[in-house]
Amino acid sequence: MRTAAVGAVLAVSAAGVAVTGPAAAASGDTSGAYAWGDNSVGQLGMGSTDNLSSPAAVHAVSQVTQIAAGGFHSLALRSDGTVWGWGDNTRGELGNGGYAAPTPVPVQVSGLTGIVQVAAGLGYSLALRSDGTVWAWGINTDGQLGDGTTTDRRTPVKVSGLIGVTQIAAGGFHSLALRSNGTVRAWGWNYAGQLGNGTTTRRTTPSAVSGLTKVTRIAVGREHSLARRSDGTVWAWGSNGYGQLGDGTTTQRRTPVKVSGLTGVTQIAAGDSHNLAVRSDGTVRAWGINPSGQLGDGTSTQRNRPVTVSGLTNVVQVSAGGDDSFALRSDGTVRAWGDNRFRQLGDGTTTNRHTPVIVRGLSSVTQVSAGFWHTLAKVGPPVLTAKASISGTRIVGDKLTCKATFIGTTSVRYSWVRDAKVAIPGATAATYTQVAADGGHKLTCNVFGNNGEGTTSTSAITTVKASPLQITKIYYDAPGTDTVANTSLNGEYVQIKNLGTSAKTLTGWTLQDKATPRSTYTFGTFTLGAGKTLTIRTGKGTNTSTTRYWGRTYAVWNNDTDYAYLRNPAKTLIDYCSYSSTKVDYKTC
Repeated sequence: MRTAAVGAVLAVSAAGVAVTGPAAAASGDTSGAYAWGDNSVGQLGMGSTDNLSSPAAVHAVSQVTQIAAGGFHSLALRSDGTVWGWGDNTRGELGNGGYAAPTPVPVQVSGLTGIVQVAAGLGYSLALRSDGTVWAWGINTDGQLGDGTTTDRRTPVKVSGLIGVTQIAAGGFHSLALRSNGTVRAWGWNYAGQLGNGTTTRRTTPSAVSGLTKVTRIAVGREHSLARRSDGTVWAWGSNGYGQLGDGTTTQRRTPVKVSGLTGVTQIAAGDSHNLAVRSDGTVRAWGINPSGQLGDGTSTQRNRPVTVSGLTNVVQVSAGGDDSFALRSDGTVRAWGDNRFRQLGDGTTTNRHTPVIVRGLSSVTQVSAGFWHTLAKVGPPVLTAKASISGTRIVGDKLTCKATFIGTTSVRYSWVRDAKVAIPGATAATYTQVAADGGHKLTCNVFGNNGEGTTSTSAITTVKASPLQITKIYYDAPGTDTVANTSLNGEYVQIKNLGTSAKTLTGWTLQDKATPRSTYTFGTFTLGAGKTLTIRTGKGTNTSTTRYWGRTYAVWNNDTDYAYLRNPAKTLIDYCSYSSTKVDYKTC
């Protein structure tokens, strides 16, 4: 009989995955936890031990920033940095100071503050503090608490010698920690080489996983371990009897090997003896044991290499349990597949599913975590995973694009504001075309992610450059005696320069004065090269690549005061220049 497994644990390291630290929730956040499935020891936190076939709210826990489902207990991290637990406590895994009967309502873990992430294993728990240290409590028969002993702990103890940790993961009887330098430490049971140090000797304090660098994510199964590197590849080590290492074999590995054919991975999850990986395109891959359909490919065939989970798109996070699997989509809904004996798939049945089905009655989800036979979901306002950013050339006439990434949104709203004062009328899309009034000013893009639980916002600011097409000079008083002769008319002109790095087409553009009615010069087919200057003379002449002739028989520009307006074919004002002087003959704009 196989040992119970643990749900995968997440950490913040990249866009497009669930945020699981306190920074994910603002003060007053109403995020809560929901649970369903097996409740034999109160692991659903409902105040009873009745199993549930669909999600229900965990009793009296709010402002939740992360959840973790263990073998038969559950943890919740609150925005104040405290940790709460419920369910089985026979080995002290709830951390409240005693071995107790099942605790079906949340209790606070003793003495923990400043926590930014939690992980739940089989009968034990881990917590990462904001100072980069790790704390552990619960069963310790194989040194999985990492304090140098094999003594169970009813309250948290510090894991020995760990600093600079950014993510933690708890498994069957071993643990992993990811350090800020991209290396991994492991401790606990090592029967199958799951510590990755080339031996099968258990460790009661952390030791380095061999040969792994540039790691950004970790996950732990029953007897195997996973790591995602910054290049989007996945590496695995430990037990491989069911192909859970994904290298095309069933050979046990004591040091990391590369999972076959996986690229572009953004997040990973390890179950009992199967694994999940989210790719950057929002699809999911799975490999390992498959008797209950936990790989989601429509079969019950074991897979030694990754296969595609059927019909899943827009996935941002996955979690793998005992023999079941879960995927959170960007719209805040959850899909489930695999073992369903304890109704842990949340579809109201006990039928195993070989392809994903929707979890009933659940929306606005921002994280999902699978235990052995029970499941947790964090529900609340959308979680921001990538702050607002603005792309595009910051010049008048060009288009800007604003982008932010959330988990759990049902709609996204945009608002563009000039100089942080007034919303620009009609500017409510992700894209915005800059107008003359924006030149030299700051633009703010506000993005609002919405769902049934509330709104999360983010903003980005940029400064708009003036258009690359600028009026640089007006010669409004021609030299010599002012006559209507062609020579005199051509003595007044306007110069336009392309300050950009690419040629600009002026076909259909117009140059106008301020008179009533206005005099208008309309450009024919013409392109102004990068860095080039064009002169538009009032009189008649032969057009060249540097000079165009208006063809007028009388003057355009007043000798004392006037405006020159440059507009594109859509009549958008791109640039203007004004003057008010009789002391000089021209204006440098």
